[in-house]
Amino acid sequence: KICITMHHKPEVITDYFRDGGEFGVDIDYVNESTPLGTAGALSLVEKCDHTFLVINGDIVTQLDFRKMHEFHSSHDAVMTVGIRKADFKVPYGVVETEGTEITRLVEKPDYSFFVNAGVYLLEPDTYYYIPSDTHFDMTDLIQKLMDDDRRVIAFPIQEYWLDIGQPDDYQKALEDAERGRL
Repeated sequence: KICITMHHKPEVITDYFRDGGEFGVDIDYVNESTPLGTAGALSLVEKCDHTFLVINGDIVTQLDFRKMHEFHSSHDAVMTVGIRKADFKVPYGVVETEGTEITRLVEKPDYSFFVNAGVYLLEPDTYYYIPSDTHFDMTDLIQKLMDDDRRVIAFPIQEYWLDIGQPDDYQKALEDAERGRL
């Protein structure tokens, strides 16, 4: 059972996927009259009584969702956030200062961070943290849950993952598929 929330050009999505039968799934659609954010749209979705998956529509991944679910369940979490390691190379010398004094200079450093990968597992009671018809992002939901001392955990995604929200990234996904990486 899949529910797709959408705002921009919903007819393109519904014309392609229809009821989902061709893909072996059952699809419901929810139209947002105004964009409600990555979590706010969940306020429009029929509530379920079991753990559910939320994934941003511009993510291409080979993530093993069963393993993520096992991890989520074994850690007794209310929310599991898929994370991905991202490496950034700064093309300049980074200058650290205290006031006007230079305290350190690092030439073209590399930094690594874990970033939100746009893949989430949530327990049904997370619905109660999402305001109705209000713009509300997953980062807002994560913060609300943490503020309420609810267990939110990170699941590192090792498999192929790519956000195709930008044309260059979409092109990379097409090339990866052509080369058999997908």
